[in-house]
Amino acid sequence: MTYLIMSKRVDFSLSLLFFWVKGFVSVDSRFVKVTGANTILGFIPAGKDQQAIPLKNVSSTRISTQYKVLPIIIGAIFAFIGFGELGTSFIAGLIWFVLGIALIGSGILTVLDIQRAGNDFYVSVPFFDKAKLLDAQDMIETGLSGDTDKTDLNQFFDKKSDLKKRS
Repeated sequence: MTYLIMSKRVDFSLSLLFFWVKGFVSVDSRFVKVTGANTILGFIPAGKDQQAIPLKNVSSTRISTQYKVLPIIIGAIFAFIGFGELGTSFIAGLIWFVLGIALIGSGILTVLDIQRAGNDFYVSVPFFDKAKLLDAQDMIETGLSGDTDKTDLNQFFDKKSDLKKRS
């Protein structure tokens, strides 16, 4: 039986356009720590968000896909403007079109819902980082099972009797 002692960490992008702006989820034997950035329209960084959630307060996690309507609509408008501009100024039209597609992409998010005592905590990332959120979810669930195992007296006595049998 192993317990989660060392801290494990998953880094992820917070925005499709500003992919270099990173956040992370780390899990150790006592806390789930989440650091991210607040964004405007899903792509403009606007401050930092840090949480340290006691592992004992986490009941479960859930992954879902979320669609933000405003960035998708604005992105579609920019893409249509870019498509219309392609005939007069190819470079300007291409820039508008790429910006529009990037905004549409930033409206499609993968969300990790950490259900905790009190209220839920959400971690939103662009759709292409879904695998990293799945890794973070696995880390949290491993931490939860290790925390539960620490307080399970049946496992303690079973382990103790196994050690006596080996001696």
